[in-house]
Amino acid sequence: MNEDFLHQVINSGATNLNNLILKNYSKLGMTEKDLVIYLVLSMYAQKGVQFPMAKDISRDTGMDEASIYTIIQGLIKLGIIELKTVIENHQQRDIYSLTPIYQRLNNLLEQENQGQKQKQLMTDTEELFKKLEVEFGRPISPIEQEQVHQWIDNDHYSIELIDLALKEAVLNQAYSLKYMDRILISWEKGNIKTVEQLQDRRKKLGY
Repeated sequence: MNEDFLHQVINSGATNLNNLILKNYSKLGMTEKDLVIYLVLSMYAQKGVQFPMAKDISRDTGMDEASIYTIIQGLIKLGIIELKTVIENHQQRDIYSLTPIYQRLNNLLEQENQGQKQKQLMTDTEELFKKLEVEFGRPISPIEQEQVHQWIDNDHYSIELIDLALKEAVLNQAYSLKYMDRILISWEKGNIKTVEQLQDRRKKLGY
């Protein structure tokens, strides 16, 4: 490589883009062309140009100006960027704000996280049903399944706490949800909602 080219590489700088955008752009509804335009807008913003002209973007990307306008309008509709009017030195000017994409990313990741938690809860609930059937020595009825769901959804008992109530019931040879319900209610009256709280209570009581 010749020296002029190396100088050109060094002087042209680099455009920073968060990896979360690269990993999730398609989930946000963006196409590859959308990503390219977002990258170019980021490049200009990092140079201090917050409202680049379509002809300049066209020169950089090889896309025609009409397509660029369409893509930018699409990015605004997707909530990826925002066209804002700011006042500087008593003059109004338009800028492209590139930060809305992070709110979209936050919402996306929260939804995915919630979905994973819900999936895990369903798996854990099925495992609890199996434990109940093994300990009771019989299939549990739909009414009993509904009771377990009420413990989880309405009373907000954790799966782990319900599992401990099952162990307590088995130790007392009381194979019924009614007995387990009494155990859970007694724990709740003692302000016990988690396994950790129960363990702390038992340590204080010395067993």
